[in-house]
Amino acid sequence: MKRTSLITIPTLTTGTSLTAIFKDKELLCRLYSVKKPASYLPLELNLRAPRFSEREVRIVLTYPDLYEVGSSHIGGKILYHVINNLTDFALMHRAYLPRPDMQSFMKREGIPLYTIEEQRPVKDYDLWGLSFSSELTYTNALKALELAGLRIKREEREGFPIVFAGGPCVYNPVPLSPFIDLFAIGDGEEVIVQLAELMRRIKREGGSKEDFLLEARKITGVWIPAFGKYPVKKAVFTGIGLKDYYPTSPPVPVVETAQDRIAVEAARGCLRGCRFCQAGYIYRPYRERDEKLVEKLVEETFKNTGYEEASLSALSISDHSRFNVLVPEIMGLCYSEMISLSLPSMRVKGFNPELASQIMQVKKTGFTLAPEAGSDRLRRIINKDLTNEDLFKAVEGLFERGWNRLKLYFMIGLPFELQEDIDALVDMLWTVHKIGRKYKGRKHLAAGISIFVPKPFTPFQWEAFAKEDEVKEKVSYIKRRAPKAFVLRFHDYRQSFIEAILTRGDESVADLIEAAYMEGCQLDGWDEYFNWEGWLRAFEKSGVDIENVSGRKELDEELPWDFIEGVVTKKFLLRELEKARREAWTPDCRIVGCHACGSCTPQQIRELKEHPIPEKIEFKVPPRPKREFPLKRKVALIFEKRGYAKYLSLLDLNRAFTRTFRRFGVPLRYSQGFNPHPKINVLLGLPVGVEGLGEIVEVELSEKEFDFERFIEESKSFLPEGLRFKRYYELGLKETLLSKIEEVTYRIRPFEEFSLDFLEEKVLENRKGKEVLLEEWIKGWEFDGEVLRVVLNVKGGNILNIQDILFWMGLDLGTAEVIREELLQGE
Repeated sequence: MKRTSLITIPTLTTGTSLTAIFKDKELLCRLYSVKKPASYLPLELNLRAPRFSEREVRIVLTYPDLYEVGSSHIGGKILYHVINNLTDFALMHRAYLPRPDMQSFMKREGIPLYTIEEQRPVKDYDLWGLSFSSELTYTNALKALELAGLRIKREEREGFPIVFAGGPCVYNPVPLSPFIDLFAIGDGEEVIVQLAELMRRIKREGGSKEDFLLEARKITGVWIPAFGKYPVKKAVFTGIGLKDYYPTSPPVPVVETAQDRIAVEAARGCLRGCRFCQAGYIYRPYRERDEKLVEKLVEETFKNTGYEEASLSALSISDHSRFNVLVPEIMGLCYSEMISLSLPSMRVKGFNPELASQIMQVKKTGFTLAPEAGSDRLRRIINKDLTNEDLFKAVEGLFERGWNRLKLYFMIGLPFELQEDIDALVDMLWTVHKIGRKYKGRKHLAAGISIFVPKPFTPFQWEAFAKEDEVKEKVSYIKRRAPKAFVLRFHDYRQSFIEAILTRGDESVADLIEAAYMEGCQLDGWDEYFNWEGWLRAFEKSGVDIENVSGRKELDEELPWDFIEGVVTKKFLLRELEKARREAWTPDCRIVGCHACGSCTPQQIRELKEHPIPEKIEFKVPPRPKREFPLKRKVALIFEKRGYAKYLSLLDLNRAFTRTFRRFGVPLRYSQGFNPHPKINVLLGLPVGVEGLGEIVEVELSEKEFDFERFIEESKSFLPEGLRFKRYYELGLKETLLSKIEEVTYRIRPFEEFSLDFLEEKVLENRKGKEVLLEEWIKGWEFDGEVLRVVLNVKGGNILNIQDILFWMGLDLGTAEVIREELLQGE
């Protein structure tokens, strides 16, 4: 064979479509260069949003963080459902902030920020909503505006899209006001529809951005910064009990995300009155869904998604008036469908460890308790209805029943905190450790310790944020004195400091946000991207009075958010602050009657009597036999993984297949133990970035009867583009198709110069420096001038990694299209 040296590929004119950016094969290949490329493509299960051309009003919703975080946001899922499924004239698509490497890629390729659903530029839409749950995402939003090709200042933007914002952070919208056209304060279910209806009218009338804002001002909960401060009453949604307003068929991620499960909001609002907790005040009045509706929502969501886990969302789920009925009913469903149930906000007081064991019948994980403070005294100050005795009783019960993983949550830097409270925190850790030593098994103990940040619309909104030297001293003290058995995780003071400045900031803090953005600050909630040096420069450049913003406020001074009405009154908050000083409790008003906080109407106060707090947390989940999954049948499904889907990893595929099988009722066989998982095996898994024309997944079944022909057809509309099942084979119970695969064939189409000289070698080092005997693994090859076809041997269930072939050619998966032919040739 003659030496080939470098082979040049003719330059192709690619261009990119505005509505399908990554349809271009070369550009799609180059996406390999970024981390987690699948998170930037429409690779979700059950992705059925209306097309851009099908609706008159087009909305984008952005949780200004990475897809892995933003896609799990419950509020976003609700609004997505309301617009796409409860209106016939508007649509909502989603966009997220890319990682810095993807931002560089987009800049290099001339790609603006685009939506997941259609890869269409965000600036093509009519309305663009930003949802803020963390102040550390403020600079992310400015970066998103830049990536979209829009000016960051609202006064410099002309025409559409209208940029609006919502979420808990905008209860003080002032720091963001120079950047946002419109704020939606309060519940969004009705406001989002009203904004869409207004946009439809303005578009039909040929109106302007100014026309839209003038009319939008009339909508309850809407603040238009261009018109200055004026009284704005927060929007309250009263249709919580209506089934139609909650999503049961959302898009389902296949890449790993946070909170990746069924999440049903069982109640909204909380009346416990923890004085540090902003959510407990801004989400009032208290509203709950009845247990039958909650169960129906969980069941329908499972049938539409195939999720393996479910959680009941509420600020205090065990305060649900029908909690003792709700949990057993949900558990029956979870047992039958192999769903693990999570109740993330159960109160410790009245907690029954036996009930926890009943809840964890499907999957047993760790347990989390949140005492918040180490002493009874400090918990009285913050109005946390819990004593040390309550906590230790709960811990004893958990360890006694075999739980070995426990995490505790605390805050330091709380108002009126003394050294004795820090001592009490350390003592609590030691007591928990000693209780654990009484019981068999190694204990995995952890404590998460955050720093208190005073928030608007709480009794502590006037209090100072703790000084750095004070916090450092307390952290050092706890580290020195806590038992070594505890893994301690402290929140970064610098991140908390930024949060404290932004959450109570006035107009001057907007300059700080802009300066930080200009210094490259973004993704500051992620340790790997946190840019403290940039923030320090921004503090200096903006000239923000840090002492004034982070220090104690005078009780009679005007606060930036005082023009927001309908939350809780300042008079009530001052009363609560005084009670905190006196270490006095304020019980839930469902126990002792209305406290006149100002959030409820007379009708809502009367309706609270219909939702009393359970006197005791006690229910009985009927004992059920341990689930047995005998092996009754085994099949091999042939699937293709093409186009976008080539960026799904092996873990992503397992996630996608598990949820698809569960969605369509495939009787999967599960492993035994604390964490059962389905018996699914993808043969000879492909590297991320390689397409497959006929891959194989083998599935073990616990029942004989199931129609796979029908499944293959029906699953097409559920699976993401590029991933589909083609046919299936029956296998013997112990059989595997791997024994029939003796060779595999790849087709490599390079997009850059390459060399085939390696084919003349006998031994080469692979990417990891390990020697490879080529004739042992490479059976044959042919090159037609454009495509290299290479055949590899399968030995002991292993093959040569195709990335080594590319490495020897001087390429990688970002500079060549690689396709694996069907694994079962001639079948």
